[in-house]
Amino acid sequence: MKHVDAIVLGLGGMGSSVLASLASRGIDVLGIDRESAPHDRGSSHGGSRIIRRAYFEHPDYVPLLETSFEGWRRLEHASGMTCFRRTGVLLVGSSSSRILQASQASADTHGVPVEQLSPDRMRVRFPQFAKDREWSGLLEPGGGFVDPEAAIEAHLEVARRAGATIRRPVRVLSVDGDDHEAVVRTDREEIRTGRLVVAAGAWTASLLGDHVGVPLIPHRKAMVWFEPADHPACSSEAMPAWLIDDGNAAGCYYGVPTWPGQSSPVGVKIGLHGPGSVVDPDDCGEITSDVIDRFTTDLAARLPGAFTRPLAARACLYTMSPDEHFVIDRLPGRGSMVVVAGFSGHGYKFAPVVGEIAADLAIDGVTPRSVDFLGLDRFGAVRPD
Repeated sequence: MKHVDAIVLGLGGMGSSVLASLASRGIDVLGIDRESAPHDRGSSHGGSRIIRRAYFEHPDYVPLLETSFEGWRRLEHASGMTCFRRTGVLLVGSSSSRILQASQASADTHGVPVEQLSPDRMRVRFPQFAKDREWSGLLEPGGGFVDPEAAIEAHLEVARRAGATIRRPVRVLSVDGDDHEAVVRTDREEIRTGRLVVAAGAWTASLLGDHVGVPLIPHRKAMVWFEPADHPACSSEAMPAWLIDDGNAAGCYYGVPTWPGQSSPVGVKIGLHGPGSVVDPDDCGEITSDVIDRFTTDLAARLPGAFTRPLAARACLYTMSPDEHFVIDRLPGRGSMVVVAGFSGHGYKFAPVVGEIAADLAIDGVTPRSVDFLGLDRFGAVRPD
């Protein structure tokens, strides 16, 4: 049976970062993925992922975001690839919006530069969002978006240069382990390792079963690209990445502007942040015409006249933990195994720091980062010694 120092299962947004971090520390590491690259069957595709630091989800994320923003800059320098585009991020809603208030609180606590925009100021700065609405805004000029396909390739390139081995497509049939060693059985061979990091996204639950101890539920979400009625007004020169909190029970619509050199699909990318339809990740399905029609109708009500027609639609997988926060920890009773999962539609921006944390846990069993709030013990699990 073959033995390697470390194995990373899943080479998407998180797994590729873990692989690069382990390899850069001199670890003999093998990365395995079930798909050939690139692919659109997971959670890290679609040309853009919004990144911001004034974080309404939980203020404890902000120090991790500070590290992650530095990580994106280091990745670009190390790989020579452009991953991050600074367009600013605009949060839009009424003055009583919980999202705007929580984001302002995070910004105040951690010193994140933001600008409050009254409805009158919104009409001057961003008229796209001000027609027939008394919307306020919170602008984070340092935010923007990351190209996930480019960033994954950049992390994999850094990993290759540092000596990592990558095998794909390879199907993993089972994993098991204890505090000292893990065994990965694939459709080709069995491999033993002292350090296993499972970063398999929507397939994490099927790989780990009861080992993880909490449900990790795959949801299908829609991304739809729209043709702008006024192309300059919807370009990255004039429009930041944005999210609208208007009390919609289904979630919050968000968008990413067009930008020079945008790959297909082109247009303004629109998504709906919130729970989706529970799916089998092996049978995710297509985005149906009724979903596209609903997006079209809802956008016409929120940004009247901004778009002409939908151009393309793609499915994306969210993996939801019970409290919609991440799961980053060693597995109870299986200290050789680290899980990074449950990123619930807001995790991609953390990829560089998640890679560092997972490498810390795999090598040392602990991390200096403040991530107790993301550990399994919050669900009643017992940490390994």
